[in-house]
Amino acid sequence: MSGRITRNELLLGLAVVAVLALAPVALNQYWIRVVTKVLLFAVLASAWNLMAGFCGYPSFGQVAFFGLGAYVTAVEMVRFHVPFVLSLVLAIVLSVVFAVLVGLPVLRLRGHYFAVATLGIAEATKQVVANLAIAGGGEGISFPLPPWTPEVTTRVFYYSMGLVLAAMLVTFRLAIRSRPGYAWRGIHANEEAAQVLGINTTFYKVVAWAISAFFTSLVGGIYGYWIGFIEPNSMFSANVTVEMVVVALLGGSGTLLGPLLGSAVFEVLSEVVWAHFLNVHDLVLAVLFGIIILFLPGGLITYVGRGGRQVRRAVS
Repeated sequence: MSGRITRNELLLGLAVVAVLALAPVALNQYWIRVVTKVLLFAVLASAWNLMAGFCGYPSFGQVAFFGLGAYVTAVEMVRFHVPFVLSLVLAIVLSVVFAVLVGLPVLRLRGHYFAVATLGIAEATKQVVANLAIAGGGEGISFPLPPWTPEVTTRVFYYSMGLVLAAMLVTFRLAIRSRPGYAWRGIHANEEAAQVLGINTTFYKVVAWAISAFFTSLVGGIYGYWIGFIEPNSMFSANVTVEMVVVALLGGSGTLLGPLLGSAVFEVLSEVVWAHFLNVHDLVLAVLFGIIILFLPGGLITYVGRGGRQVRRAVS
């Protein structure tokens, strides 16, 4: 299968970009923030999906990169007065190096051993950050205020998340239809067979985890600057990990656009449930998504794909 982007994919991508670019014109500040969160978790779920859906290695420590991205960016800006963009770059570099160093031994583990190890990495990273005075310790740290009006600030972070998602989708689309993508699918299908065929499985798993860490830390830094104040319990929260996993599974694990669809459905439903069932918000969501995952094991994207094929057959 060619790694080139097809004409239909290009047209679909341009249509989505156009809709997202024009959305702030029609939406108020509240819904722009909601869509920004949709874009955020689409990136986080896609990053998790690269490891779990394509490589078959479900990592439960992705939140470590999310928190590192936010904290390194904050420390650089607050303690050393480094501009935001440069601070973000340094945060990404540190997160990727951390992913590679940790990934080399951890990605030799499999199954529940790997899952437990990644959970341990996330918790250990949280504890280290919580005991660093330069990072504010357990009390957290505040970012400098953005130099824009509230309305402009909302749009800046909206478009920033959108650009990151677009770059990620293009990167993943090219990668999964090239040598790394074939290696990842081979590892997912049968890692021993892939090794027999000469695939350096550890190398390709580390590459996937490094790419995943890159985008996770990138949106972590942007998100931290967006909310203005971060502390260990929120930035390294297991809830963030759970939500990115649920979003990926809901949309369709192992697919390119599944996490985006899952994030849109999850966040909109979450807002509706929050508005009408405030006291039992988490319970209602848990029941809803338990039902969806049980009866839609392939994710929502499989049903969207079937509908698209039926429409094409009807009009052909």
